[in-house]
Amino acid sequence: MNIDGLSYRQWQKRNTDTFKNLSKQNQKAIRDKGYYNVGWERVQKSWEILQVIILPSQPTTIFEVKLKRGDLVGAIDQSLLSAKQATQAAQEGRTRLRRKSQKIKDLAETTLNKYQLL
Repeated sequence: MNIDGLSYRQWQKRNTDTFKNLSKQNQKAIRDKGYYNVGWERVQKSWEILQVIILPSQPTTIFEVKLKRGDLVGAIDQSLLSAKQATQAAQEGRTRLRRKSQKIKDLAETTLNKYQLL
C-alpha cells in the first residue's frame, strides 16, 4: 500500500532519518508528543509530529535527507524510484482512460443501434 507515493518502509525511513537529524532535546520532545514509528497510523502520525517540530530548512523527503547526508548514490536511487513510480502511475492512468473510452464508445454504439435516428 502506498500513501503519498511512499510505501510503509519509505515512510518509516523518512521519519527515522528526520528524527535522527534532530537534537536530543527535540527527539525527547517529539517522543513526549507521541512519536512512535511502528504501524501505518502511528508512522503517519509521527510524520505529522515531526512536521510541527522540524525547521522549514530541514529536509522533508527521503531524497533530501540522503542528499543532506552526502549519500549521493542513495539520493539518485530514490530519485530513480520516484521517477519509476511516476511512470507506472501514468501508465496505469492511460490504461484506465483507454478502458473508459472504449466503454463509452461501446455504449454509444449500442445506444445508436437500439434507437434509430429520426
